[in-house]
Amino acid sequence: MTDDDLVEFLRGLGLSIGSAQDPTGTPYIVVETFTIPSGSLAGRVCDIAIARSRSVPYIMPPAIHTKPALVPMNSSAPLATQGSPLGSGWQYWSRRFDRTPTPKSIWTHVLTIFDQVLP
Repeated sequence: MTDDDLVEFLRGLGLSIGSAQDPTGTPYIVVETFTIPSGSLAGRVCDIAIARSRSVPYIMPPAIHTKPALVPMNSSAPLATQGSPLGSGWQYWSRRFDRTPTPKSIWTHVLTIFDQVLP
């Protein structure tokens, strides 16, 4: 699996995909203007960034980033969020991914993160 496989999968779902880069030069895949489909955040619209992985085999980065912030910043477990290296308005969500990485399993992981936010 590669980042390009993930981008192709997300585009196949009809999602708008862009890119971003943090001040250290780390590149990100950005799902733009995504409407969260379920859970306590259902209906909220955000951008979702995932750091690109250059590892072989592919390793999913242990975080996603959202803009705008969707929960209180600097939350501890179970939310575990803080400011993102992407800059103002972005929120870092610390989440491990412990499954075999496929585009579908990664996107399922992202959606599950939002479903786990309690009202």
